[in-house]
Amino acid sequence: MKYLLHGYYIDYHSNNKSKLCVLCLLHELRVISRRQLLELINLEFYLSMNGLKATLRGLVKNNLVDKNQNGKEVYYFLTKEGHLSIGGFYTFPKVPEYNLNHHLQINNYLIKTIRLVKDHEHLKRIISERRIVYEAKDLNSHAKGRKFFVPDFRVRFRDKNRLEINWSFEIELTMKTRRRYRSSIFPKYIKELEKNKNAHVIYVTPSGAIREELEAFKRVFYQAETKKDARLGELFDRFHILSDKNFETELKYLLETDPGINWLPEKENNLYQDGSVQETLELFVEEKKGEEKEETEKEENKSSKSKMKFNPEAF
Repeated sequence: MKYLLHGYYIDYHSNNKSKLCVLCLLHELRVISRRQLLELINLEFYLSMNGLKATLRGLVKNNLVDKNQNGKEVYYFLTKEGHLSIGGFYTFPKVPEYNLNHHLQINNYLIKTIRLVKDHEHLKRIISERRIVYEAKDLNSHAKGRKFFVPDFRVRFRDKNRLEINWSFEIELTMKTRRRYRSSIFPKYIKELEKNKNAHVIYVTPSGAIREELEAFKRVFYQAETKKDARLGELFDRFHILSDKNFETELKYLLETDPGINWLPEKENNLYQDGSVQETLELFVEEKKGEEKEETEKEENKSSKSKMKFNPEAF
């Protein structure tokens, strides 16, 4: 959770940490169910359902948070007072429940993603849609009244040169028009993949019909781009369209095998105070060379397995 709330200072040892986490999470994600709040908080520290209910009762009583019912599910959102209490910097939503199901579904996939990525050694942060839009608009004189097309959330890693690698996630619950996919959405992501060689775009949908449509567009763009330059076929190995059923399995595989984010820090020589470098006595040179050869072969095998090739003929 701390990777999602990187823009806030929260003392996780304080007595009011639960209250602050709830307020900041609602500010970041706009609307969250009680179950989702419990899951998000427990990614960072333990909180029982009774403890969460007590925290939420206090926030509702102080008019910092409001709630509503969606079937059997209770969801929460910030009031104006709650927004001001944490110095909210995002635009305060006039209708927090707008597109409610979509936001709650995004939260579900976000929680699944955080569970899988939170222990990755090169994870930098997790960025919500609201944060992405905020950063695009801030101090941008051309942003007023303009709609920004951004992913539902983004996971950011560091590469071996400390540069940023973005994995953009799109949770596709409704099918857009063909013109929009053809003229706006897919060209934007293909350009992003071409510009950033380690970036990934990950579409997820529980709908078979939507997935079929997305695969068709991916195939069309693959054929068009590779006709111009065969080397551009590599981009589509990093453009993923996943079903709800295989989302976690495929994401876990990518996290374990993608060469861009799975790098080892270079071994540093130990320096003595006089500036001399510690040297290693190679008493068993042949044995060491044999071990290095074996390690190299293992890395090559792993690398070959990690390259998931897109084959348009398979669809």
